[in-house]
Amino acid sequence: MKLRQLFPLAVMVAIPACATKAQDTGKRAEQEPVAVTLVPLQITTLKRTVPVVGTLDPYKDITLATKVDGRVVRVAHDNGDIVYPGDTLLVLDSSDFILDVQVARAGFEAELERINQSVKTTLRARAALNLAEKEFARVKDERQRGIASEQAYDKAEAEVELAKAATEVAEAEANVLQANARKMAAILGQAEQRLRDSVLVAPVPEEWAAWAAAVGPAFTPFRYRIAQRMVWEGEMVRSMPEKNTFRLIIDHALKLRAAVPQQYATEVMSGQMVEVRVDAYPDRIFTGIVARVNPTVDTQNRTFGVEIIVANHDPLWRIKSGTFAKAEIRIREDSGVHTVPPEAVVSFAGVTKLFVVEGDRAKAIEIQLGQRDKTWIEVIGPVPPGAHVITSGFSQLVDGSPIRIRDAN
Repeated sequence: MKLRQLFPLAVMVAIPACATKAQDTGKRAEQEPVAVTLVPLQITTLKRTVPVVGTLDPYKDITLATKVDGRVVRVAHDNGDIVYPGDTLLVLDSSDFILDVQVARAGFEAELERINQSVKTTLRARAALNLAEKEFARVKDERQRGIASEQAYDKAEAEVELAKAATEVAEAEANVLQANARKMAAILGQAEQRLRDSVLVAPVPEEWAAWAAAVGPAFTPFRYRIAQRMVWEGEMVRSMPEKNTFRLIIDHALKLRAAVPQQYATEVMSGQMVEVRVDAYPDRIFTGIVARVNPTVDTQNRTFGVEIIVANHDPLWRIKSGTFAKAEIRIREDSGVHTVPPEAVVSFAGVTKLFVVEGDRAKAIEIQLGQRDKTWIEVIGPVPPGAHVITSGFSQLVDGSPIRIRDAN
C-alpha cells in the first residue's frame, strides 16, 4: 500500500523537472547564432543596353548583268577578288559594235558635209535676196521720180519674190539636214555606248563623287569584293532575258538589321554606339553605330526595326557577310547601381530577397533583379547604402535570425 501511495507523488515531482529542462533547451536553440559570410554591397555605374540579334549583311550588295548581247572573250576577276569602282570585270567580243560605230560615224560625217553645203546655199540665197531688195528699192524710187518704167518695176519686184522663195527653200533644207544630223548623232552615240557596254566594269557608288571631292579619287574606301562569278570565257550572254554575270559586295562595313521590342521606342535612336559579337571571334567586341531607326512598330510582333553599321576593315578580324550576330545597343549610363554576388540572392515561392546585417541579426529585404553578369547581379529594392550582404547560411535564416560572422575561407 505504501508503494502505491508514493508512486503518484514521485510522478508529479518528476514531470515539472522534465518540463523545465525541455523549455530551457528550446530557448537555447532559438538563440543559437547562425554562422554566415558577408560581402559589402557594391555601388557602381552601369551601361544600360538593349540586346538584339540579326544577320550582318553587306553595306552594298549588287548583281550585275551586261547591257548588250555578246560572247565573253575575257573574264578579268574571280570569286574573292577585290575590285575598285571602274575596274574591268569582263569583256565581250566587240567586233560588231566597232563596225556599228564606224557605219554610224560615216553617216554622221556625211550629214555634216551636207549641212556645210546647205549653209553655203542658204548664205548665197540670203545674199541674193538682199541684192534683189536693194534693186527693187532703187527701181521703186526711180519710178516715183518718173525715171524707171513700169516693166523695170515689175521685174525688180519679181526678183525679190524669187529670192525670198529660194531663201525659204534653202533654210528649210538646212533645218531638215540639221534634224537628220541630230538623228545620226544619236545613232552614233548609241553605237558608241554599246561599244562601251561590251566591257563590264564595277559600278561607281553614289557616295563616290562626294568622297573624291573631299580627299581625291586616288584614295577611296569604296571597294568591292566579288561574292559570286556567274560567267565564263566563250559563253554567250544576253541582255534580254537578263543574264547575271557577277555579284559584288561592299563588306568593309556591314549592316546589322535587327528588331527591337517596342518598350524601347523612346530610348533607341540614331547615333548610339553598339557592341557586336560573333561566334567566329568569341573574345572580341566589334563597334557599330545605329544608322537608322524605323519610325513605325510592326503590329504583328510589336517591334521596330533598326539598322546598325558595323566597321569591318581590319584584315585580322574580318567578319564574313551573312554572319549571325548578337549586339547590345548602349542607351544610357546609370550611376549608384547596387550589385551583389549571385550567391547572395535567395528565391523561393516566387519571392526574391537577400539578407543584410542589422546589428547582430539578419534582415530580409525583398528585391527585384536587373542586369547581371557572371560575378554580379543588379538588385533593385530598399537596400541601405553601405550594407553588408549575407552570402551563406540561408537554410537556417529567417528575418531577425541572430548571426555570427565566420571566415569566408
